[in-house]
Amino acid sequence: MLIPVVYPPPDNAPPPKFSPLPQPPGPPGPPTPEPPPEPPRQDGSPPDGDVPRTLYLLRVLWLCAFPVGILIAGVAVLLGLEQARETLLSLEVGSGQTAALVFSFGLWLLLAWYTSRLLLDRRFKPDSLGECTHPGFAQGLRRWLPRGLVVGGGLPVSAFFLMQSRERLIGVALLAVTTGLYVFVWKRREWLLRLDAGSFLARCLALDWRREAIATMAREDRMSTPSRVLVAAVLLLQWALFAALLAWPEATARALGSPALVLLAMGSWIVFGGILLTYVPKALIRIPLTPLPLLLFVAFAPLNDNHVVANPDSSARQTITPRPTADAWLQTWLRTVGADGKRPLVLVASAGGASRAAYWSSASLARLQALGEADGVNFADSVFAISGTSGGALGAATFVAALDARRQAANATTCAPWQLVRNFTGQDHLATPVGAMLYADLAQRFLPVAFAGADRSLALEDVWTRDWQRSLNRLCTPRTDALPNPWGEAMTALHSRASETDWLPLLALNTTALARGRRVYQADFLLPTGDGLDLLDPSLGLDVEHLTLAQAVHNSARFPYISPAAAVVFKEAHHDEETGDVGRVWDRLGDGGYVESSATLTLSDLLRDLEASGRLRNCKPEDDCAHQGILDRSRLRLLLLVNSPSQVDDWLCRDAPQTPDAQPVDGRRYRARNLGLDEVSAPPLGILNSNGARGRDSTVELIKRIGGCGQVAELRLPAVPGQRPPSMNWMLNAASRDFIDAALLEKPPAGNADAGLAQAQLNLHLRQAKLWLQQMKH
Repeated sequence: MLIPVVYPPPDNAPPPKFSPLPQPPGPPGPPTPEPPPEPPRQDGSPPDGDVPRTLYLLRVLWLCAFPVGILIAGVAVLLGLEQARETLLSLEVGSGQTAALVFSFGLWLLLAWYTSRLLLDRRFKPDSLGECTHPGFAQGLRRWLPRGLVVGGGLPVSAFFLMQSRERLIGVALLAVTTGLYVFVWKRREWLLRLDAGSFLARCLALDWRREAIATMAREDRMSTPSRVLVAAVLLLQWALFAALLAWPEATARALGSPALVLLAMGSWIVFGGILLTYVPKALIRIPLTPLPLLLFVAFAPLNDNHVVANPDSSARQTITPRPTADAWLQTWLRTVGADGKRPLVLVASAGGASRAAYWSSASLARLQALGEADGVNFADSVFAISGTSGGALGAATFVAALDARRQAANATTCAPWQLVRNFTGQDHLATPVGAMLYADLAQRFLPVAFAGADRSLALEDVWTRDWQRSLNRLCTPRTDALPNPWGEAMTALHSRASETDWLPLLALNTTALARGRRVYQADFLLPTGDGLDLLDPSLGLDVEHLTLAQAVHNSARFPYISPAAAVVFKEAHHDEETGDVGRVWDRLGDGGYVESSATLTLSDLLRDLEASGRLRNCKPEDDCAHQGILDRSRLRLLLLVNSPSQVDDWLCRDAPQTPDAQPVDGRRYRARNLGLDEVSAPPLGILNSNGARGRDSTVELIKRIGGCGQVAELRLPAVPGQRPPSMNWMLNAASRDFIDAALLEKPPAGNADAGLAQAQLNLHLRQAKLWLQQMKH
């Protein structure tokens, strides 16, 4: 809002002319004496203005809303969000991404300073700042606000890195950039005034006609040519980056890294908002367009939603094949590998945790596969089903796809799942969707038409699909007649092409219907008595018949805010006004961890369904259950893959008991717990902690249903005091990958007795799983 301001006339202006007022009749009085002239100030400065300091400060902040607001938001996001902090700490010292971070960090601070300085140095007409009642305050604000942005943005981020042990050198580099920039903006005027008149640099900077204005910090009536060139260059750089992300998404995003992309994007927003939405409109039409982005975002939100599950343009060509029921799959397993009546049947629950869960769960399964093969046992033949949530869904699908890749490899002996899954899940899957979110998908938010190709969901799904092929080309050369990439095929394609003698573990990938608040699963099997919602159930009439494996995994792992909630649409829109059943959208899917992240509820549904069908019960030796298509409950095994850093009493089946009726124990129930600032923190923390407790309760229930701790192996990532846990942001650095590998290879951490206790628990449960491998020989 523009507030009219009245300014005192200049000193050399002629006095205003007024028409004489009519005088009442009567004798003329003595002439009215003229007011005495205002005594001149001793320092020669003009009289004070009429804008109070508080109002002047608010006007300055409104004028500089983009540089000030975006810089504050940037610091809050980078240091206030756990995901962002983990991303910063995923950087490798000395890597190309770290170099890109240092450059983009300096550019971000420089653009915040320069844009605010351009805005404050311009006298717009009408002048929305006016003349402050305290000229010293106004001049100090114009001088120190831009400089304060360099310090206010640079020091917190630098200090964050300086407080780390492994990334301290990054903090030193950022602090050096901050210090160098501050010295530059502090001494800039002095250095410019020292340039000789007519010198090459003076001509380039157009100093000869601006020296007095620079010396006195006078506000100017137009932007200088060098400033225009610099602003145009910055905008061209950002558009070039936008184009590169569209043309080469993985190569561009991974070369820069997620932190650098965030800073580069915020720098472009500062220039775009400060110059194109504030400076130029005020200069041309006298009205700033500062609130325009917010208005467009709100106005076009109902029109530009491009986040749709199984978008036809990116889905599989083939449709989802008919899915047998769980009991039909059980009979197939009994005929294929379990006909001896003794081989254990393993159910796997792969808990959520983004990249950490993906790497931990896939590597854990591949480790057991490698141990079995070293002893002549195919561990995967005993794995009946894997239930995965969030990153655990990615790990589950990766392991099954690796088993399929080995069958299609030109040389199966060299295509080891242990190498393949770690190579795939250990890559940077974060930078590409971050780039899409900050550029193409962000631009979509301000347009009135939806463009399906701008959905940042596609970036993550495409990364998985293309990275899988790259990993195969590096480690598992496929046969010339190999089948297509499973990540781009229908979700059920892996199992529909398996032969009768080849067994592949079944997949159940869990997600959440956000509007309903209910658990949804996407599975290779039907559960007629299951409590969750089956996304692929034909009776729902949903347009998901071409759902790919990558899309199904992403539905389970729509991690906020990198992955947006996506709409599932009906094949035909509903129009029942009385019940409120109107529209095309069935619901929106979010991360499966919103309901529970342990991935155990679907396995409980599976066991109940098998019990209801009569295919699972306690058998006596004389019953010959296997030949009747019935599974003896004593053959059940449960493998829990938990990637949360765990202490000793996190293990529910501590010390891996082997008696079937051993009950789980919750060692944490005896610990003291307190909430700081409970008046404020109790509601949100209570909601989050209740979600985790719900997963723990469902895990305890599943352990009891499976037959007790004697039939359970808990592979939990051991916590190491003082050791930073691997991140959960679709990117693991080398240190995190090495830490996980060491835990699975049973290498105790050196010189840390407390860490060894948790590792010892993991080793005991790995031994439990190795005993299963021995039972699989029969």
